[in-house]
Amino acid sequence: MKYDIGDGKKTFWAYVTPNVSSFYQQDPPASRKVNPMYGGQAAKFINLSNKPISVYWEPRQGDFDVGKAVEIRSLPPFSAKGTSTFPTHSFVYATTDDGMAVKRFVVKHVDNTADDAEENLYPYDPYHDPSDPKITKETVARELSQQDQEMYWTWRKTLLFDKEYRKVTGRTYLATYLRPPPIHFMWPADYFHQQHWVTTRESHFISSPGDMARTTVNLKRYQEEEPIALETYRDHTPYLNMSLKVLSCAPRVFEIENFLSPVEVEHIIEIGALATMGKSTLGDESSEASKKRNVRTSKNTWVPRHQSAIIDSIYRRAADLMRINEALLRPRAKDEELKIRSQPSANRSIAEELQLVHYSVGQEYQAHHDFAYSPLSDETDSARFATLLLYLNEDMVGGETSFPRFVNAHTFLDLKVKPGRGKAILFYSQLPDGNFDDFSQHAAKRVLSGEKWLINLWVWDPIRER
Repeated sequence: MKYDIGDGKKTFWAYVTPNVSSFYQQDPPASRKVNPMYGGQAAKFINLSNKPISVYWEPRQGDFDVGKAVEIRSLPPFSAKGTSTFPTHSFVYATTDDGMAVKRFVVKHVDNTADDAEENLYPYDPYHDPSDPKITKETVARELSQQDQEMYWTWRKTLLFDKEYRKVTGRTYLATYLRPPPIHFMWPADYFHQQHWVTTRESHFISSPGDMARTTVNLKRYQEEEPIALETYRDHTPYLNMSLKVLSCAPRVFEIENFLSPVEVEHIIEIGALATMGKSTLGDESSEASKKRNVRTSKNTWVPRHQSAIIDSIYRRAADLMRINEALLRPRAKDEELKIRSQPSANRSIAEELQLVHYSVGQEYQAHHDFAYSPLSDETDSARFATLLLYLNEDMVGGETSFPRFVNAHTFLDLKVKPGRGKAILFYSQLPDGNFDDFSQHAAKRVLSGEKWLINLWVWDPIRER
């Protein structure tokens, strides 16, 4: 796409979601996508002022308040944070110092045919005069320091670019202007049930190594002829074949059967039995807001790669599945330096520790996004890129992973992935052009009977700064 937002004509390679009819190998049910029953969307709150502000959610029914406003986000100067929300949800921006309301707004339905930058993006800008750009420039120059002016104009450019991006792609630009494309490989998802194959040396454990799993952890690169760790406890085939089946094209969601062996599943559950499971939290949302909104009710703990040789093997297998160098998923020695887009944190893993999650009856995680918004000081605009969910049991009712906004032409219902012991699903939170994928919104459905165990891996692009 070609665009000009005030600093000259430029070109950007924008990703446009293909027509839904191309997602079907046979004749599609329709030539247009079905509007999903679920009406949620991302909301990005942007503070374009040099003072901190707070974001309050107002519980409402129609035009009436039905409860006390709850603070859900705190926005430092020139920062952005987000949440999953619905049209008609009401929010208030208030100054953090004295609680004075400075802006009240209601979330609108995302209609990307409209020339309006505030359907996913909700800026607070006390300096902008929409009728006279000259007055805006004078006010900004008078009120803000040079450093603050640079941050201010970065956000203004983001809002201007969003309008141009939306005309071409039909999507809101949720990233910060101008985020480069991901540096990591992305599997294509051209049509439903498309399959890809990839191999790994990290074969399944078929018998338990016992305590040796914890005493034999070698977080180094294997040489080509070097045997893999605890080889005698594994399947004796030299390679494990993994198949990725496309469940959704937008967002890109893939199913991988038998990613984990029964022995590996039991090993992870044993770790969970010995760990202290705490109440799962919601990123930077306040504990008061979490209780009020009741969005996430599970328990979790964290499992580092070095905890056991089996966990290390799962990281290596995941790297091969995603076609990412496994060394990027751990700290690296000086002789393993890799060329990635930023040098300050080049030695840091781009993967988080595995998150082990347990759901009891009645527990769930309502629809949410895995990505978050980096501060402007993060020059790489680092964010979660891919999520790998690994299911550890299947003997429950409910507990599906749901993608309520997947693009299709045959149903307004959500895509539900039923947990299967050892099964994995992979999905991306970013688009090939570097924007964040609003359609990657997903949920853990409520467990109706039994219990649910899973473990997940988050991988960042281009690096992990926080």
